[in-house]
Amino acid sequence: MKLNKIEKLKRQEHPCSFYKKLNSLQAENITEADRFYLKNFGIYNMKLRPEKFMLRLRFLGGRVGFEALQAIWQEIAHKEIELLVTARAQLEIHNLSLQEAIAMHRNLEKKGVTSFQTLTDNLRNIVTDPLDGVGEGALIEVYPLMQKMEALFLKKEEFIGMLPRKCNTAISGMKYNISSFFGNDIYFALAKRGSEFGFRLFLGGRHSDLAKDTKLFVPRDEVVPIFYAVIAAYKKHGLRASRTKARLFHLLEEIGIDGFLQKMREFYHKEYIFGGKVLIEKKIFEDEIALPNGSIAHRYRTNFGKISKEIFYHILQLSKSCEVRFGVDQNIYIFGTKSLDLPKPMEYRDVLVCAGERYCAFSLTDTKEHAKALPLSLLKRHNIRLHYSGCLKGCGRHILADIGLVGIRTNLFGKVERGVRVYIGGEYTYGKATARLIFWAVPLRKLNELLCLIVEDFVQSGFGDFEEYGSYLRSFTPEEVAYYYLKRLAKEEARPGQKPTHQELKSLEQRLFS
Repeated sequence: MKLNKIEKLKRQEHPCSFYKKLNSLQAENITEADRFYLKNFGIYNMKLRPEKFMLRLRFLGGRVGFEALQAIWQEIAHKEIELLVTARAQLEIHNLSLQEAIAMHRNLEKKGVTSFQTLTDNLRNIVTDPLDGVGEGALIEVYPLMQKMEALFLKKEEFIGMLPRKCNTAISGMKYNISSFFGNDIYFALAKRGSEFGFRLFLGGRHSDLAKDTKLFVPRDEVVPIFYAVIAAYKKHGLRASRTKARLFHLLEEIGIDGFLQKMREFYHKEYIFGGKVLIEKKIFEDEIALPNGSIAHRYRTNFGKISKEIFYHILQLSKSCEVRFGVDQNIYIFGTKSLDLPKPMEYRDVLVCAGERYCAFSLTDTKEHAKALPLSLLKRHNIRLHYSGCLKGCGRHILADIGLVGIRTNLFGKVERGVRVYIGGEYTYGKATARLIFWAVPLRKLNELLCLIVEDFVQSGFGDFEEYGSYLRSFTPEEVAYYYLKRLAKEEARPGQKPTHQELKSLEQRLFS
């Protein structure tokens, strides 16, 4: 069987064997092979920035207690580091040297805070809604299930670094979710079959595709064995020839859902149950969220995932008497207090942003800095969800949004400059459709003008929700939608459905964006 270079590395030396060599590594001698092995333990580095290392910590379901926060604070208090809350409810510690990253990893492991399997070909942090078990519409608390699911693979030699590619898992027992989970490789969505609450299994989501409905109903007692069957079948039968075609999505493309369910039977010997109705409904959340028990959950809005050491220390102090959870929306949720004595949070809401070029060499733009310049108040006023990825890897989940942006550099309109691709119309709540690519290139200097016009058109359309507006736009081709917006930008007569030639569309773009 043909193997890609990473698969060959795994056969030459198992990541667990490499782990024993950590203390002997020297930063100036780090190789590409070393970088792969280090990622299995949450330590990240790229040859483009050889002096900079990052440590990514996993917190199951985003739940983080006082002891964990205190252990982290003891490591970072006197270091010049930067902190990011990720879109998988984890914490990244940036600007470390190799030796600092290794020492921090080992020290935190002793205190029960792990960075194992947070990068590369692993089962990444299992995520759920930050209001799991306590929010309105919390019909099944899934955290106890998640603990059993994680115990199947975390620090298990057979799984450490040995999947064909990364695998993201989500499970939610919530009727109303703060974020959409249909972009995960594995998603257990709240469902009901007859009088029984359980889950519907969706598989194969990724940066550009939604997870597909297997039609499988999973009773809560069967979640863990079904999950094991999925990951074991993927590990055994996943594609390993090309790194770009190794996700679960690609295996499903090759053998189909039914074919994969057959592969799972090797690891799950009960009869499958089909049917059930997914119970997800849309809800807009404010920053103070009333809970059924009469208390309030406070959503503290980070700086697009960035938090200062000062904020971290405040959160640590709060965690002595309050419960703290990191959210998949990169914000921090605090339970058990009537009010927050914290510095003023950021203005925006429902804007998700990837790490950006300051923290990731793959990103083509400084997403976190550029996001500050967006018309955030306007987006917030109309409850518009905007997601921003720095590249097509899609860590900002730009397809699961009303408006999605992907950073680019373009010379289409003159000199090389920063810009974005613009995606519009994700039907993410129910996993119906991804946002569609409407504009291949929009210079940053023209982006806000375009966004304001899109929002204006939505408001004038009469639709009460942008997802409904996006669904309406699907009755037109992407070229027709782009032409309509461009004609409006040019203050020319515009009507939906005008069919431009390729030359008409490009000519209008050049006139407006050059």
